[in-house]
Amino acid sequence: MKKILKWGLIIVGVFIVIGIISSGRKDNKTSQSSSPTPAPEAVKITARQLADDFDSNQVAAEENWGGKYVEFSAKITNITDSGISFSDVASKDFSMAQISCRTRDKAQLTSIKNGQMVTVRGMVGKQTIGVIDLDDCTVVQ
Repeated sequence: MKKILKWGLIIVGVFIVIGIISSGRKDNKTSQSSSPTPAPEAVKITARQLADDFDSNQVAAEENWGGKYVEFSAKITNITDSGISFSDVASKDFSMAQISCRTRDKAQLTSIKNGQMVTVRGMVGKQTIGVIDLDDCTVVQ
């Protein structure tokens, strides 16, 4: 029982930190052209592969994946005004790895639901406290 309580408190703490980090970030980019530029070609991977790479060696994973566009499908665990989160994506039983997919187009978020499988595309950033950041995300479905 103590183990379950301990892990529950750790998970709640991680979500609180994620919320604090997410609320402090603002998109400072301004559009200088009226037509959107197409995103570069994305590498198709699994969410598990990405999470396992970061679990195995964060430094190597950031060097390998950082700045690259990836595309994967996973089950949504949380939707906020800044994007979508995916938990329980790593193969390790007690992995803290999660993927946070930030989107600029909030309209994409209105038609999806927690628990739904979606395909997303985004640019891999850094991992902070177990959360792998993806920027410029779009729901591909």
